Amino acid sequence: MKAKKAEKRLNKAKLLLSSVIDQYATEKSVAGTRDLLRAAVSSIDQAQASMKGTPTLPAAQTPKAGEVGEATPKQESKLSKEGRRRLSLSAKKRWAAAKRKGARTLSAT
Repeated sequence: MKAKKAEKRLNKAKLLLSSVIDQYATEKSVAGTRDLLRAAVSSIDQAQASMKGTPTLPAAQTPKAGEVGEATPKQESKLSKEGRRRLSLSAKKRWAAAKRKGARTLSAT
């Protein structure tokens, strides 16, 4: 989730919790519930503070792969040349058989 969207959702949740807390009466019977709601609001405040404390770059400023950092090692092929050739030939055979039957696409059946 993007930072702006998360911040908006946190603000919305905080506003909703605050309105629920305000609606509760000051009776002692709901004091525990009010305390839980206040704890939830403080957790939202902590989450917002941690989001603001960590610098994030907008999508336009994020470095592209290969611009920064070490180059990732190229993954070795797991198929040999002979294996790739065999796969290619078998695929060509399947397409030829399907074409003879008049199929436009290969189905999983």
